[in-house]
Amino acid sequence: MKRLILTILFVSIFFTSFLASILHLYADTYYNGFLYTYRNNSYMMVPARGIFQSMGANVEWFDSTQTVKITKENLQITLKINDINAVVNGENKQMPVPAIIQNNTTFLPLRFLAELIGNDRVKWDSDTQTAVIPFNDSYIYVKAVDYNTDITSFTQKIDGIQVTGIKIPHNSPYKPAVILANNQIGTTQSLYNMAQYYNAAAAINGTFFSAYGEHSDPWGTIIKEGKVIHIGNIGTVFGFTADGRVKMDKLRIKIEGGTNGSYEWPNNWYAYGFNHNPSENSVYIFTPEWGNHLGFNYGMNIIVENGIVKDIEENQDVNIPSDGYVINLTGSEEYLSNRFSVGESVEYKVDFFDINGNPVDWSDVVEAIGAGPTLVENGEISVDPAGEGFTEDKILTLSYARSAVGVTYQGDILLVTVPSATVYQLANIMKDLGAYEAMNLDGGASSGLYFKGQYLVRPGRNLSNGLIFYK
Repeated sequence: MKRLILTILFVSIFFTSFLASILHLYADTYYNGFLYTYRNNSYMMVPARGIFQSMGANVEWFDSTQTVKITKENLQITLKINDINAVVNGENKQMPVPAIIQNNTTFLPLRFLAELIGNDRVKWDSDTQTAVIPFNDSYIYVKAVDYNTDITSFTQKIDGIQVTGIKIPHNSPYKPAVILANNQIGTTQSLYNMAQYYNAAAAINGTFFSAYGEHSDPWGTIIKEGKVIHIGNIGTVFGFTADGRVKMDKLRIKIEGGTNGSYEWPNNWYAYGFNHNPSENSVYIFTPEWGNHLGFNYGMNIIVENGIVKDIEENQDVNIPSDGYVINLTGSEEYLSNRFSVGESVEYKVDFFDINGNPVDWSDVVEAIGAGPTLVENGEISVDPAGEGFTEDKILTLSYARSAVGVTYQGDILLVTVPSATVYQLANIMKDLGAYEAMNLDGGASSGLYFKGQYLVRPGRNLSNGLIFYK
């Protein structure tokens, strides 16, 4: 009987302490790996280049000898494809399975990597088939996928309504990402061009946005690469964790700020959200996702670079630092400018709650799109648009072209569009398709679906954002 071998051998103090010294604070990263059968045992294989580069090492490939060389300061590892022997700092070491090439990427056994890091550090989550590799305060996630599993499109009629969709199997090598038009909040672009830019295999329109305003701001919550870049605080949010799990909740988000390491008065401050056109009395944080400058010249602006207040400007169109942000205060909220001084340290934290105000943990979500309402929850139809804060008839009662995203109990992702339906009809459709959790996306002229280089459903306008799946 095949068994997954993740037993880690004893590792020397030298390698443990050395690798700890090279691991810098990066954002969580995630890669695809696969289970490889060798001599009747199954081994988790991880991408050499991705893993070691995330750790700050240099990875070189020598085609003539089919050899990989990994170096970082006083560490040097040499691996040869289809060979179980490795050389670590001049010492011969045997791997349990040879390094191999898959999809033009060199993979090596997780067990060998774990020998270098320490047996109590590398974890295996059998439920999600994911290896979790810690470094400092971050993690590298490697999910076992089947490179022979592909996504598929489908069309069928359910309750007399034509349904067009895409299915991404739970064990496929495709990863999700939220995308912004032109990589910037407030602009629009065709779904086709966004998908092509990211070499996506599948794409669907995302959250609602100001389609007819001068600045095409999104309305819903957006989390991108583990960073909250827009807050909607209405409807539902559909998110993906680094280890491949899906979370869906009627998420509400609060921003708390502090200075000089304290979140208590008189150091505390707050913000309404991120990257949102200011109102008469507001506090918004503007990050590089908004652009390289504010684009307006009013309010008090606290310019934060690398965690330090660099300048405070009034009624100026200031630049947004690439490694920082600008806190814009308008109207009655300008009093908060007294909480900041040039040279002080500034920080903020994002707190997550459900619709009832109970704290929820979304810290592990790396990509998320907010829209709503909820269609299916825990396998049952659950639709309450008014209760989620929606007021417009096109959400509450009317039939419109609609889009939805869902996940089956097994973990397969469903991207679905219909030419005309109410949210209640769409909920029935998603349940019939096997969705265990499902959420309505933007609809009407925004509804669109892209699959492997062509439209299955062409949106009637350019879009502000979307959800894609790519390798």
